[in-house]
Amino acid sequence: MPIMLMLPPSQAPPHIEHSLFSERSQCSIHVCSFYGETKGTSETFWALVFGLTISCIHPSNGRSINVRQTGTLQWGPCVKPLQWGESSSLVCANFTVPLDWTNTSNGQNAILYVAKLKAKSGTSRGTIFVNPGGPGGSGFEFLRETTSEQLSNITGGNFDIVSWDPRGVGLTQPGINCFDPKENQTANEAALGFQINLLYSTLNARSTGPDQSDIDRFLANATTIESNMQNFVQSCVDKNQENLKYVGTIATVRDLVALADAIEGPGSLIRYWGFSYGTIIGSYLLDLFPDRVGRVVLDGIVDPTIYSQKPPYQAYGDSVQDADMALQAFYDACAAAGPELCPISSSNSTGATIRQWTNDLIDVAYRGGENGTSQVTPTVIRSQLSVAARSPMLWEETAQLLQIFYRDLHNIQGSKVIIATPSSRHFNRLSLTKRQGPDYPFATYISSQHAIWCGDAADETGVTTTTVFNDLIRVTKDISNIEGPIGLSYPTAFCHIWKSRAIERHYDQGAPRLTNPVLVIGNTYDMITPLASARKLVGRLNNVGTRQAALIQHDGTGHTSLEMNSVCTYTIVQRYFTDGVFPEDTLCGTNFRGFTGNPAEVNHNTSTSTISSPLSSSSAGPQGSGNGTVARASITIFQLFFPIILGMGFALFTFSWT
Repeated sequence: MPIMLMLPPSQAPPHIEHSLFSERSQCSIHVCSFYGETKGTSETFWALVFGLTISCIHPSNGRSINVRQTGTLQWGPCVKPLQWGESSSLVCANFTVPLDWTNTSNGQNAILYVAKLKAKSGTSRGTIFVNPGGPGGSGFEFLRETTSEQLSNITGGNFDIVSWDPRGVGLTQPGINCFDPKENQTANEAALGFQINLLYSTLNARSTGPDQSDIDRFLANATTIESNMQNFVQSCVDKNQENLKYVGTIATVRDLVALADAIEGPGSLIRYWGFSYGTIIGSYLLDLFPDRVGRVVLDGIVDPTIYSQKPPYQAYGDSVQDADMALQAFYDACAAAGPELCPISSSNSTGATIRQWTNDLIDVAYRGGENGTSQVTPTVIRSQLSVAARSPMLWEETAQLLQIFYRDLHNIQGSKVIIATPSSRHFNRLSLTKRQGPDYPFATYISSQHAIWCGDAADETGVTTTTVFNDLIRVTKDISNIEGPIGLSYPTAFCHIWKSRAIERHYDQGAPRLTNPVLVIGNTYDMITPLASARKLVGRLNNVGTRQAALIQHDGTGHTSLEMNSVCTYTIVQRYFTDGVFPEDTLCGTNFRGFTGNPAEVNHNTSTSTISSPLSSSSAGPQGSGNGTVARASITIFQLFFPIILGMGFALFTFSWT
């Protein structure tokens, strides 16, 4: 869910291009930022965009299907020059695999783009493959970031860390793109406009939930939205043809096995760490190739049964079941920090009073602000609260933005929020390819996300767009009044319209018998991948008469264990990868301190490694609940870590000060 901030040139950060996946999916997660100077009639801004043919079902019993490796890897410099904060130990390669693993003799190939962060120790003990999530997350972009150094540190610095752009994603060919350039608009801009229009079509409701008039307006829009989505899907078919059916997760798992054969040797045991949607890749690996399981960590569990068997639109409610508890942690931490660190708190605030303050803010936005003209809508506020629920590292920035919204809604002199829609001059003035370039366009991210998730999904019979809309109303009323209304931009909302399914799709084959046991990590309150999914997967894997999975409950909030540092969790992971130590089920506390301006350092390695939460410092003076001076410069911190989790929606803001 990218946020676009328009900042005066004096506040523009250095030229840095970043992507972060913690999604984040469901999860992750692609995050990008790119910069271009844009000029208006009397103003100059720096733009920051943060980055989200039906075949039959094959039995896909991978245990009896041989994987043919068709390529070798020649490591060399990566296609993009290194940016600030990126590892100089990163090398890249192309790797050729069959386009169709069910017919490897047809001569058609896919070319995977693979990246490797070399072991920090200088002597590698082997390879750990990682996937950042999505679907649609670029493994190459993931390893370009400081996140790759964090993974290397956590695992002891003795392993090469390898990831790749999965089929349809990023620099892997063939890529998936459903968007055409239009007049005065690039394909990337068309994709961003597509997502923004979906978000602005979501359910508008007060903090207490929608009334009947809200519901009637929402449902009345179903026909228009369905027509727009049918046009989008037809464009995907026209532009990508048969390639759509070759980007499914089972094909990606076979690619992973082929990569392991090429890098580690034929038949080698596979080390793997998957986040969010990456746990679907991992779960399928366990099911299809149980004899290749080496040391596997699944972090932030997407329920594979729901993913593969349940009507896709219903996945949203299952996903966000812990969202309100995750958001409550933000309120509680803000109250504990006090007004000097959290600008929407006061000296006597509690988590409950800050939650009520936020609900009141939503209600004021529902009325259009005090003067009825504010562009800050309930959707804008809910989108930012969703960020706080996903990423504790952005709690401080979320509080600052909520304060800005408060000032705008109450018509306080000095701050004005302008919403940049696809038809506005602010949107049209931005070039979304100026820094991003053609090699990982936003259009490909959105397109591959739909192609992979909907392509993997079960067939849907009797589902209409009105069915989906009614389910979002149910989620809003029964599960989360924050996440429910913005769920329309979730990629599975329209899989009933999607015309292609993957040539291989998975179904439950019962619990596999693994060569080695695995670690399953679930946060106590993860608003995308709930702890219940982790517990369910562990129960399934252990239902074979022997213990094959350990549950590590990472006692924090946010999406996956990378959001909150934990000496306990990271020590378990390091010992597991390094020495094969298989733990008992463990509840691990975290070392993350929210609203401090500084990350909590985790020294998990008795030698030299120190893990630090990748949070830039920022300061916010004592500003109270919406009063005082806006801490403008600290907003630029969004350029480093802004999660897009499975394309769940977009909040596009421009800020100006008078």
